[in-house]
Amino acid sequence: MMAADCQENPDQNAVTPPRRKPADGVRNAAAVVVIVAVVSAGMIHAVPTFGQLGTMGWPLVLRFLPAVALIIAVGRLGGWVATRCRQPRVIGEMAAGIALGPSLLGQFAPEIQHALFPAELIPHLGLIAQLAIIYFVFLLGADLPLELLRGSGRRVAALGVGMVAVPFACGLLLAVGMAATYRPDSVGLVPFLLFFGTSMSITAFPVLVRILAGHNLIRTRIGALGLATAGVGDVISWCMLIVVVAMAQGDSAAAVIPTAAWLILFTTVTLTALRPALRRLLAAAESNAGLRRVSTAVLVLCALSGAAITDWIGIHAIFGALLVGVVVPRENSVVRDLGRTVGRGVNVILPLFFAVIGFSMQIGFLRTTQDLLVCGLMIVVAITSKVGTTTLVGRLTKLTWRESAGLGVMVNCRGLTELVVVAAGLSLGIIGPDLFVMFVAMTLVTTIMTGPLLGWLKLGETKAGTQPVASFV
Repeated sequence: MMAADCQENPDQNAVTPPRRKPADGVRNAAAVVVIVAVVSAGMIHAVPTFGQLGTMGWPLVLRFLPAVALIIAVGRLGGWVATRCRQPRVIGEMAAGIALGPSLLGQFAPEIQHALFPAELIPHLGLIAQLAIIYFVFLLGADLPLELLRGSGRRVAALGVGMVAVPFACGLLLAVGMAATYRPDSVGLVPFLLFFGTSMSITAFPVLVRILAGHNLIRTRIGALGLATAGVGDVISWCMLIVVVAMAQGDSAAAVIPTAAWLILFTTVTLTALRPALRRLLAAAESNAGLRRVSTAVLVLCALSGAAITDWIGIHAIFGALLVGVVVPRENSVVRDLGRTVGRGVNVILPLFFAVIGFSMQIGFLRTTQDLLVCGLMIVVAITSKVGTTTLVGRLTKLTWRESAGLGVMVNCRGLTELVVVAAGLSLGIIGPDLFVMFVAMTLVTTIMTGPLLGWLKLGETKAGTQPVASFV
């Protein structure tokens, strides 16, 4: 009888797929609403800003396109030369961008420099450069080693705090003596001092990754420790920078309150609403090719929208892009693919950012003996405070002297991240062009020295080279 029943109903023992719960549909709808709301709010500000590119007439477009092509070609050439000299590509791109500006090309052939890059072209080049930096910072946020920070222990915490706090304090003291000469009249003393100190404490995490990979140190314990330390320092520095910029944008303490309130609201929405919404969307996109393409576009729009919202708030576009990058779920394959596709595009147009920096630089600011001495002092303070503090803390936490010095050299790398920060300070009027040039010089020196010193220290030859970070807490 039972056998007959089974024959008559062959599907009764089959496993049926789980039915979608009604709550899933509600959560999916809520995720869509959150994403659409964030993107819409950002586009209200972003479309008029970047829509200015569409106002170029054909005569300007015909000059714009060759200028972009020339900048990218020269930047790529500079990057190639840097790699042949065993330096990060970004060093060559920085030098190429500066060379196209008034500091070099403008000195020897001003007519050619103005013909290639007329003044009316610079704002449009700046918009493209701003897009490049927005997505660079977005990918930086997505690449911050948060998983290392969770399990890295007391040593990384001590190293991260030390390599930020001491350079910050040294920069603060240095800025006190420089404020009378180099502080812009429109900026209060406290924001100027805090911005100076914060800028001295920056570490370039993305450039450091590339340098460590070139020296085969990524998978070693000292390399992982260096990345974790840089990650802690970057989180602290970016948080400090947000506060400093908010203070600088307000004319008084009361004026900062609305900016801080809007920033807190946006951060709360991003962490509590946008993050789970993106996680739900990207989880569904893992197994759906069509949704995968849509989710890629959504991430690109969310990064731009986050940047536009914080720019509207009065902070800076880079902070919104960074925050959106931080909340993106790293374990998702769509995000990993985005890092390759968008990152490749960012690398192509990034020379535009260096060129725009070069257009705003005048090495002539360093012609006086005082400027040269101040610039040299900044470089010495930047190096000794970072390398010295990290080396000492590393030794106190029972690393060898060579490992401790290696960590100090790693976190002394400032690279592109420092340029993004000081360019933001220049655009907001917190620092002037003279101090900006000094920060750029300091960035170049500290970044160039990182690779050769790591090679000299030969950290990859340590016996404990493959131990994980958490094992020596």
